[in-house]
Amino acid sequence: MIIFLLLTQVDSLSLEQAIDLALTKSPYYHESKLSFEKSRIQFYQTLSNLLPTVSSRLSYTKSEYNGVTTGTYSGSMSLTQPIFDLDIFSSVIIAQRQLKSNRIQFQADAAELILRLKTAYFNLVNAEDLLNSSKIALKRAEENLKLIEAKYELGAASRLEKLQGEVFHLRAQQDLAKAKTLQITAQEELKSLLGVSCDIYPTDTLTVPIDTEFPPLDSLISLLQRVNYNLKITRELRNVAHLNLTASYLGFLPKVSFFYGYTYNSDSLIFDFQHFKDNTTKNYGVTFSFPIFELKSLIFNCLNARKELQLQEFKKQQALFETEKSLRTTYYTLKEVYEKLRLTKKSLAAAEEAAEIAKEQYALGVISLLDFLGAEKDLYDAKVSYTSALSDFYIQKAKLSYLLGEITFKEER
Repeated sequence: MIIFLLLTQVDSLSLEQAIDLALTKSPYYHESKLSFEKSRIQFYQTLSNLLPTVSSRLSYTKSEYNGVTTGTYSGSMSLTQPIFDLDIFSSVIIAQRQLKSNRIQFQADAAELILRLKTAYFNLVNAEDLLNSSKIALKRAEENLKLIEAKYELGAASRLEKLQGEVFHLRAQQDLAKAKTLQITAQEELKSLLGVSCDIYPTDTLTVPIDTEFPPLDSLISLLQRVNYNLKITRELRNVAHLNLTASYLGFLPKVSFFYGYTYNSDSLIFDFQHFKDNTTKNYGVTFSFPIFELKSLIFNCLNARKELQLQEFKKQQALFETEKSLRTTYYTLKEVYEKLRLTKKSLAAAEEAAEIAKEQYALGVISLLDFLGAEKDLYDAKVSYTSALSDFYIQKAKLSYLLGEITFKEER
């Protein structure tokens, strides 16, 4: 499906197709993916420090003494293998933890992209509905204005009624312009997230949720630390800081490594195996390195690592408080929007019936033009409130699912 969408300029997309396309073309997703792949390369680079290191050197030295000039060719090749180097061992463990943190960050970025994509998609669906409603309202306003002008010409309508019709018509034009702006804003946001230039027309419609059950808030809070991406990341960063502090203490211990190599030294360079053998010395042994003269830097490393650990502890607590606050506010906002959705649905049905009755009564001369236009305006406002509440419900539901790192409610299409 994605290959088909990429090869053909398809502008009608469902939500699932939009998500698949975003995970294929979106620059936000690929930027996060490349950052994660870069951190994985850095981990392997750190891990390679456990392997032997091979070094080689070749030089020519020309010396003059008492008018005599001599030339010396020298070269060496050696292999060094760390045996006991806690700096290397700890750096590998820290790099592994950092890789895990970056993997969670990559997952969090992908989840945030999907959340933004869903929000833009739902906003676009809402804007399209508002645009259609505004067009219908403008058409009815134009018809009413023509009818009123015709009555005014015949003397059956007053100038006040004619002005009221014009005001209603101008208000409908303003509502249409506002709906177009909302549609363009949502359209541009969705195009930016998908990494495309053509306009997107959503094929999914937002249906009214039936009997949605809300899990207890306490049960969601108990899951928060285990599933929330931000809390996972702050926990891993705290673990990395703790490992850095441990590594700073281990830096006071000596380092042990094994070396093995050959050194060549001659006053002439002859490409002969026996010549190289006769002028080559074998070297091997064990190197002990004591950080006696590095105490100043080691002490400051310990102090900085300790403060970094304390800082990460406070960041972890702050992230927990902020995430719990976001969960509570999103949860209660979702319940409020759900209740508002039920009420606006009833209000819309009542406004539709009232508009029909008002139209019939105005035709019979029972009510005034102002009452009739008021019923028309109430109908448009009810449609706006209903479609906005419907899109808000799906947006808040997606936000709650993002905070919990999983799908909390069954997806309703």
